[in-house]
Amino acid sequence: MDAPLHPPLRIQPNSQTPISAKKVQKRLGTFVDDLQARSTTGAQGVNTAIVVQLQKLKEALKEERELGEGVVSKLDEQAGAEEEED
Repeated sequence: MDAPLHPPLRIQPNSQTPISAKKVQKRLGTFVDDLQARSTTGAQGVNTAIVVQLQKLKEALKEERELGEGVVSKLDEQAGAEEEED
C-alpha cells in the first residue's frame, strides 16, 4: 500500500506592505541574477524553466509599468487641456 500523500503547506502572510512595480522589477532582477550566479558556481543546477518564468515575469512587470506611466501622462495631458478650456 502506498504511503498517504501530504499536501504542501499553505503559507499565510502575517502582514502586507504595498510595493511599486518598479521596486518589484528591481528586486526580481537582483534575485534572478543571484539565482543564476549560484547555479553556475554550485554543484546543483537550477531548473532553467524557473529562471525563464521569472525573467518573463520581470519583463511583464516592466511592460506594465511602462504602460501605466503612459496612461498617467495621458491623463495628466487631458486634465491640463480641460483646465485650459475652463
